Amino acid sequence: MAAPTSSASACSGERWPPLESSPEVFNQFMWSLGVPRGEAEFHDVYGLDADALAMVPQPVVAVVFCFPDPPEDPTAPPEQVSATEDKWRIQAWTCFSNQQPAWTRMRVLEKDDDMARAHSLAASAGDTEIGDIVEEHYVCFTALNGTLYELDGMKGGPIKHGPSSPESLLQDAVNVIKAMIQRIPNSVNFNVMALSRKLK
Repeated sequence: MAAPTSSASACSGERWPPLESSPEVFNQFMWSLGVPRGEAEFHDVYGLDADALAMVPQPVVAVVFCFPDPPEDPTAPPEQVSATEDKWRIQAWTCFSNQQPAWTRMRVLEKDDDMARAHSLAASAGDTEIGDIVEEHYVCFTALNGTLYELDGMKGGPIKHGPSSPESLLQDAVNVIKAMIQRIPNSVNFNVMALSRKLK
C-alpha cells in the first residue's frame, strides 16, 4: 500500500485505512511514530484468565482493547487529568486532556501528515483484507499516578476506573474489559493486546 499523500482531497478511507488488531501492526505503527524498537513491544493477550495473563511480558504500560462499536453510553463526564512527563504518553494525555470536544480533536489528528503516513504503513503490514465497513472500536487503558484510565477517542476525556499500579495494570484493565464484554453478549469480535516495556 502506497504511503498517503498530504492532499486534502484524499478520502478518509485512503488516508486512514483500518488497522488490524495485531501486535505486528501496532508495533509498526508505534515504531513509525518514533518509539525506539528496543524500548517497548505489543503482545497478544491470549485469554483473560490468570494463566493467560501470566504469559504476558512485564512490565505492562498499556492495554489495548478492540471490540464491536458499542451503543451510546450515558456515563458520567470523565474527570480532567493533567499531562505527565512520561515521553511515551505526553502527546496522548495532552490530546485527551484538553478542553476541545472529541470531534475537534479527531479533526486535528486527521490533518497530521506524519501520523497518517505511519498509520498507512502499519495498515499495510496486516494480513486481514480491508473492507468498506468497520464495526470495531479501540480503547486504551493505562495507569497514571495510581489510577487506571481508559482513553477513548469518542469520549470527552480520560475515564477513571479506580486504583491501579504498574504491577496490577494488566489485571485491572482486564477487569474492566470483562465488564465491557458482558454488555455486548452477541459478539465474539474481541481482541486484547498489551504494550510491554522491554527490560534492559
